[in-house]
Amino acid sequence: MSREKEKGATTDYRALDVRELHRTGVLVAGWNGSWRWSRQGKVVASIDLAVESLERVRLSYRLTRDGQAEEKDYPVPITWTPCHLGGSRPWFLCPCCGRRVAKLYISTLFACRGCLRLNYRSQQASKRDRPIDRSFDLRRALGCDEGFLIRPAELIRKPKGMHWRTFERKVEQLKEVDARALADAAAMLGIIERKVNRARASLPVR
Repeated sequence: MSREKEKGATTDYRALDVRELHRTGVLVAGWNGSWRWSRQGKVVASIDLAVESLERVRLSYRLTRDGQAEEKDYPVPITWTPCHLGGSRPWFLCPCCGRRVAKLYISTLFACRGCLRLNYRSQQASKRDRPIDRSFDLRRALGCDEGFLIRPAELIRKPKGMHWRTFERKVEQLKEVDARALADAAAMLGIIERKVNRARASLPVR
């Protein structure tokens, strides 16, 4: 039996995030325009997007596969759920399975990661890499852009608006994750150092 092909990662696909559409004021009945993806300040892809109602948007775009252009034009349902502090939150209903999701990823059609069999990048990372990834995720949640080798968890300042109890809980989580990340980094440095020493020992003496 052949080995099943490894799943792709969500970061390998362009995503349409309904929360971002909502934040930027796009989800207004009658809105019509282009949605663009950029890289290093340059537009790399775009689609036409029409908000037919608060419950439906229409996506239009062109794909090229095997040298052949294909025109795509189809609606995507939207549903809304109430938030605890008032207001409501939008969700896409996946055009393929109807699942309620925040993001759709483009393949031939926009679909949820379940339909496209996608993993998050952290799920594909090696076991050694995960504490480091987790550390950076927690630090970003605390408003810190500096890594565990630069700023210890106890020196991070509480972000404005975050409750002290939440902040202290996240810092304790970060301390545990940083300890594992530091241990993994030390182990990796040890492996690299041993490889360098072996390589030096194999060099001819001049």
